[in-house]
Order: sequence, then C-alpha cells, then structure tokens
Amino acid sequence: MKKTKGYLRSLERKQWVSGKIIVGIDPAKEKHQAVVLDEHRMQQGKSFSFDCTYEGYNQKLWEKLDAIVGKYNTDNLVFAVETACDLWRTLVEYLFKQGYTVLLVNPLTTYHSRPLMNSDYSKTDPKDALLVATNAHNGNYREYRKYSSSISNLHSMSINYNKLMKDRQAVILRIMAFMGEVFPEYVKILNVEIETSLYLLEQYFLPDHFQKMKIKEHEMKVRKISHGNHKSDTLQKIKEQAKRSIGRSVEGEEETLRLILDGWISEFRVLAKSIKTLKKAMIGLAKEMEHFEILVSVPGISELTAARFIAECRCLAEFVHYKQIEKMAGSNLRLCDSGTYAGTRRINGIGNKRLLNLIYIMTCNAAKFNPEVRIKFIRRQLKKRSYRKNIFAASSVLMRLIMCLIKEKRTYEIRDEAIKELEKLEAKYNPEKKDRKRRKRSKKKPLKKAA
Repeated sequence: MKKTKGYLRSLERKQWVSGKIIVGIDPAKEKHQAVVLDEHRMQQGKSFSFDCTYEGYNQKLWEKLDAIVGKYNTDNLVFAVETACDLWRTLVEYLFKQGYTVLLVNPLTTYHSRPLMNSDYSKTDPKDALLVATNAHNGNYREYRKYSSSISNLHSMSINYNKLMKDRQAVILRIMAFMGEVFPEYVKILNVEIETSLYLLEQYFLPDHFQKMKIKEHEMKVRKISHGNHKSDTLQKIKEQAKRSIGRSVEGEEETLRLILDGWISEFRVLAKSIKTLKKAMIGLAKEMEHFEILVSVPGISELTAARFIAECRCLAEFVHYKQIEKMAGSNLRLCDSGTYAGTRRINGIGNKRLLNLIYIMTCNAAKFNPEVRIKFIRRQLKKRSYRKNIFAASSVLMRLIMCLIKEKRTYEIRDEAIKELEKLEAKYNPEKKDRKRRKRSKKKPLKKAA
C-alpha cells in the first residue's frame, strides 16, 4: 500500500517526539493549566496551574516541573501549547527564549478529540491540557519557529492593515446609513468615501443645506479634488434631488447630527492616512525580499497584494506544493465521498481568513489579466455560471503558477499558446455574456399597460 505524503509527515512528527517528556499547556487569561506526559505517554503527577505573571513563569512553572519530572533539559523535554486566541503568544515566546522546543496544537484538534476520552464531551482545563499533550505525542502539531525581523514586521503590518480596513469600512457604512436616513438620494449620486463627497459633507448634509448651495463657489474645488471626474453637473444633480428628497425631518436635532457626522468624517480621514502610511511601509519592506519581483510580474497581482501575500505566507520557499498554501488559507476542498455517493464539494474555510480573502482578491484581478487563470475561469463559466465558485476554482491555477515561478526562480512570461487558447474561449464567452446582459435588461423593463 502506497503511503501518502501527509501520512509520512505525520509519522515523522510522531517519531520526533517519541522518547521525550511532553508538557501540555492549556493557556488562559489569568492562569495556564499544565500536565506532564512521560516517554510512555503516561501522565506524571497531577495537573497544575501557574499564573500569567513574572513569578508564575520564572518560579512556579519550574518548581512544579522539578517536583514532577526531576531531571530534565532542553533535549528531552518539550512544551505543547494550544493556540487559543492570542493567549499563548507570551508564554511561547518565553519558553522559546529559554531554549526549549515548543509545539503548537490547533484548538480544533483539541475540540474534536474531547469525546475520544471515555466518550465524555465535557470541557475542563486539566482535560484540555492533557489532550494538548496527547495530540502532540500523536504528531498532531506544528513546531513553533522564529522568523526574521523583516518577515515578523511585515506580518504585523499586514494584520494591522486588515484591522484598519475593517474599521474604515465600518465608518463608511455608518456614514451611508446616516445619509440614507436624512438624504437618501445623495448616496445614489456619490460614494460617501470619495474625497469629493467628504468635502461636500463637511459643508452640507441636509437637503435644505444642499438647496441653498451655490454651485459656482464649489465647482472649481470639486473639479480639482475629483481630478475632473465631477463637475457642475454633479452638483446640479444633488441640488435637484435635494428639492424632492424623502429624507426624514431632523428639526431640533441638526446640531447634534452635525457633530456626529463631523466625528465620523474625522475618523475616516485619520484611518485613510494611517492606511496610506502603512501601505507604503509594507511595499517598501516587501521590495527587499526575494520573491516580491516574481509575484509582481504576474498580471493581476499588485505591489500591495504581493506584500500582503508574502506577509501571510511568511516564507514562500518552505512550501513544497501549492496545496499547502490552499490548506493554510482554508481554500482547499472539503470532500464528502462514500461508496457511490459524492457530496457537494465546498471550500474548507478553516484557516487563515486574511490569506483566504487575499487569494480571492488576487484571483479576481488575475482572472481579468492573466491568460492561464482566465482560461480556467471562462471554462467554468461556460459550463455553469457562478462567479464566486469559479473564482475559487481558478485560484488553484494562480497558486500553482506562483509556486512554479518561485521554484524556478524566474518572473512570469506570457505564453503564445495560452493567448491563442484564450482568444478561442473569449469568442465563445463574449456573445453569451452579451446575451445574458440583454436578457437582464429586458426583465427589468416595466410591462406596458393594456390600452
């Protein structure tokens, strides 16, 4: 029977921890719970807890281990820690600095292994600590490692960038909801997040205000801010809509609402400035890394997405197969096949959500400009129309392409055969696309009243 690569890797991990003492730790906010398993997978002594303080780390932990284990060193003792939220980070960093090997156990592994112990579904800290140690003994772990300072900095910036973008989107939604209540027609004319809209909302926000707006006073300013995209016709349209707005009356609330809107606009500007600064720093740092030029050479991958992709993958050179990246992101398929039954295939969704979202964005752009990715996307679209599913299906082509370029250490080059194949598919796809749009427009047209 042929052994799979996954099985062999699991076997290697299992063999590595054999003959070692494992300290399983279930991290918490105030106190960490620990249990010790000897070389034969037998629990030694009782489980114990130690505080998340200097004294807990430097005194109580080692006193308990001295009493239970006796003689130990960095060669025969390893720590297994559950990666629950961010409660494990300080402990893992401390143990790593002490020279010990630290094994990270996924919380889902602990969760699914609870009923295996005496068919008991209960959750307690001592039980979870024992399960963490047992799973590490079975090879269900990944080893903690320290990355270079540049990679760590880029990863931290990527996490912060993602949080700032979420905050920015939350502010946009607040402003949209606000304007949708007092002047709903405004959000149909201008996107609230663009600079032109922010400039106008700092001056006016109620329909009564926009009715009194003098177009000539703002025309040149709006034209300059929008780089010519918005002119007097946009201002005129807003003014006309203000005359017949269905927004609610805010009599007696105007000053309060003005304060609220000004606060949100100020918050949006601060976030936009922080995002711009962070984006520049990320790209500057990523340019110093070896795989940046390779990623940017692929059509559809921008400098920002390349920098974020490197940050989330940490070390692209360590990946042997593109499916490892998919599994890390959770974009790999979850199969449900048994006998003659074949269930619906869906993406796993369990993994790095930032990386999953990033792969989706990269594939959306690559499906427009990259021949190999677009070929896969169009083939799927011709078979069955489903944009989101077909984008995820085409993401495998993009990941495979990136891994090939990294292994060969070269930038992307367009192949003539790919262009010819794409042209044939485009000839089939475009007429169908036009017909679909025509059918949609015909459905939207109102029915003529009978004479």
